[in-house]
Amino acid sequence: MIKSVHIENYRSIKDLYIEPENLCAIIGSNSVGKTNVLKAIDLVLGEGWATKAKVVKELFNDTNEAINIRIDFCHGIPHDYYGTQYHIHYVTLKMEMYPEFKCEVRLKSNDTDRDFYITEEFKRKCHFIYISSDRDLAEQMRVSSWTLIGKLMKEVYNNYVNFYNGNEEKLRETFKELMVEPRQFLEDDFDEKNITFKKFSDCFTKHCENNAVGLAAGMKPELNIYNLNWFYKTLQITITESHTDKVFDSDEVGSGMQNLVLLSIFQTYAELIGGNVIFGVEEPEIYLYPQAQRALYKSFQKISKTSQIFYTSHNPNFIDASRAYELEILKKTTEEGTINLKKNSFYINKIKSEQERFRIYTHFNTERNEVFFAKKVLILEGDSDKIFYQTICEEHWDYDLDKNGVSILSCGGKGGVSYFTGLCEAMGIENYYSIWDADEKLDNVKLLEKTVLIGKGLELNPNLEVFLNEKLNLDLSGESSVKVKQAYEIASNNLTTELSNELFNELKLFLHK
Repeated sequence: MIKSVHIENYRSIKDLYIEPENLCAIIGSNSVGKTNVLKAIDLVLGEGWATKAKVVKELFNDTNEAINIRIDFCHGIPHDYYGTQYHIHYVTLKMEMYPEFKCEVRLKSNDTDRDFYITEEFKRKCHFIYISSDRDLAEQMRVSSWTLIGKLMKEVYNNYVNFYNGNEEKLRETFKELMVEPRQFLEDDFDEKNITFKKFSDCFTKHCENNAVGLAAGMKPELNIYNLNWFYKTLQITITESHTDKVFDSDEVGSGMQNLVLLSIFQTYAELIGGNVIFGVEEPEIYLYPQAQRALYKSFQKISKTSQIFYTSHNPNFIDASRAYELEILKKTTEEGTINLKKNSFYINKIKSEQERFRIYTHFNTERNEVFFAKKVLILEGDSDKIFYQTICEEHWDYDLDKNGVSILSCGGKGGVSYFTGLCEAMGIENYYSIWDADEKLDNVKLLEKTVLIGKGLELNPNLEVFLNEKLNLDLSGESSVKVKQAYEIASNNLTTELSNELFNELKLFLHK
């Protein structure tokens, strides 16, 4: 499995370093560079071969500099070099445009200074399977050395050969004997007037023999459609609709059904083969309804126990706050290009998450998972606070929260505000602003006090209702049953734009920066 990935000067990435878990969620806004991480890994370990022919301007962030990619492995991967065994600990790629096109991929071992060329044998031991967002089922159904279905069918055939003690010829003869009756049926000249396989075979053989006149060794073709391996290579998947019993080829059904077939092939491959396979899946949520999304995410968690999965997503159903250590949140700036937020590993790690599992469970839901996807986060105590500030933004500041990628979290009290504020700090999420009431007592208030000092928080003394009563000369009720309606009406009818600016100017500046 991959221990670390270091990418320099590749597409939107100037310098990016990640240490992925076995399940690694790469998230961030559109065009931030999530796909570029997967493509960089695919360039080194994927189906294709990185050569000078692959050098194109579009791959470079700066064409005057080299692309450098280094992938380190958790454990050395055995590699035979002319009978001597080495362990490969990392692989590097270097690509240049100037002074001339250049591309080098090298296997490296900590046990020797010698470099090794990457080989097909090595890729079989540690290969990257990339499932892009376009979900080309026709391509994946092609039985080749690099498609999922091709690898599975090759494994099936090899195991059949092993079952015959490695005697492939005996396997073929056995299969040929068993195919006598089907062969007679398929090759029967069943129609005197129309084309049959028998007529095609005889005619083709006749012309081959005529055209071979003058060849030193002659030529006699054999139309052998009875090779066991070829049967696996011609595998086709059909889909039957349960309510109509109609049967369709898998490439004739809709995109949603094709996506389900491809994901099922992926899950089958991972379950049956697994091992040193590394998967890269773009937007697994495509075409799936919410329950299916959650089921697939659980499947990812199971698969990652024996394989490694990198995936990109915009969907909260593919995030679990108790597994925040698996997240790589990306952002992009003009100066730095695509970078990942730096997590505080003291707080964000597997052991800590297990210890805090039930506490995290009580704080999080799918809506609150938006904290990981938002460009900015407004952290509030409850629903009345949420509708109050949302109304101010929309009606007084003409600020579209959704358009600007802002999520408002209703956290269920001051303790929740403190928790999510701490989470943002630990995950490296800098664009947050927290508002809470002073009346609720907490054991540890240092985090919220610091938030006020750095301009990222506002404490209302003693609470929102009393604060507004004093500022607007109102007599608001603290009764919970009317708080949401009351908060909306005050924000919409009692507050003016000028007063909103005066009371919550720091929040407005946060939203507009």
